Amino acid sequence: MSRKTFFTAALTLTLVVTAGCTDSTATKQHSKVPADTQAQAAPTLKPVTAPLSDYGKYVPLKRQSETVTLGNHQTYNLAPFFTGQTVVIAPDYLYQQSIYYTHVKQTSDTTINSYIYRYSQGSNDNQVLHTVNRTIGMMTGVSHYLFWVEYNQTKSGQKWAIRLLDLKTEKINTLDQGISRYNTAIPYLDTSSKRVSWMTHAATPTRTKTILKSFDVAEDAIIIHQQYILKEGAKRNGQYPFDFRRSDAGLILHTSTFKNGHQTPTLETFDGTFKRRMNGLIDFEHNKKYVSIGEEGSALFMPKKGRQPGYQFKPSDNRLTVDAFRFLSADRVIFRESMTRLWYADLARGTVAPLTEMADTTSKPIYANGKLAYGVSDDEQIEFHVIDVKK
Repeated sequence: MSRKTFFTAALTLTLVVTAGCTDSTATKQHSKVPADTQAQAAPTLKPVTAPLSDYGKYVPLKRQSETVTLGNHQTYNLAPFFTGQTVVIAPDYLYQQSIYYTHVKQTSDTTINSYIYRYSQGSNDNQVLHTVNRTIGMMTGVSHYLFWVEYNQTKSGQKWAIRLLDLKTEKINTLDQGISRYNTAIPYLDTSSKRVSWMTHAATPTRTKTILKSFDVAEDAIIIHQQYILKEGAKRNGQYPFDFRRSDAGLILHTSTFKNGHQTPTLETFDGTFKRRMNGLIDFEHNKKYVSIGEEGSALFMPKKGRQPGYQFKPSDNRLTVDAFRFLSADRVIFRESMTRLWYADLARGTVAPLTEMADTTSKPIYANGKLAYGVSDDEQIEFHVIDVKK
């Protein structure tokens, strides 16, 4: 099993260390210290109360053939801005009347330039906000801030940094930075309405230390959620988190626990409402009521509480994947089938309907500030779609 990675520290910020499994019990460290200095103080994760079990029962979602309309739908053609170029672009964040996205351009075998664009929906203006000669792996946003991960390959590993851009002042700061070693990956950023979160793996040949963190925009503080240790050897021991999501419903973590070399992969929430054995997981998300699970040939929507069955969606081919779950409300969720189509499920009614027609390439959707956005590419056409979602 390869080890993923995510961090070392940079920006001097107020630090919050969670005293248990929920953010509501957090205690604030008033001294201004680098985040990594206090990381050793992170507590151990309390066992969840939910029993470790398999998926449970589920019923198929009832398919509807007619494409749904969720609200006012606007389409923007960005192909004229990239004439003669082969580009892979999609919306990364929506703020006020602007769409923010990235474009990575390799000019030679050794030279890569990454650009952050702001496309103004009203004026059809496409402006470069920032350029860097590193690869931007991903970008997202919270409130009036953009966050992205940029990296480059070095002899010792992949050197990366998490940057933030204040859209009001246009100032750029470094939130985190580090080097990914021993087959560990660069950070993945996930957001809630007030925070951006990430996971870091500091790997050596003998152990991997994982730290889960968030940056609270309002508090201007880094929050330490948890720390895990995996000891390497003939028989591994400890915990190794693969991936996580940090929504307004709290934190959900995909992890493997090793005991005397035996591996148990699980997906669990920090509040104790959900814990399941999990193999073959491709993507996941959750809200207060449901956990969505994407696998090859299937998507499941499992209730956190009660004994009612969950729902299942089967793609047109069992070899296709389902991913990119975006909850619009407690019972409404968007997701993607392969890279060709978006679907809308109403879990209160147990129905599912197409949101888009089939396309050569449909990006992962984003949902920010009440608006849903995605990109569609067919041959030389590049379109961004924005839907003002009705409540």
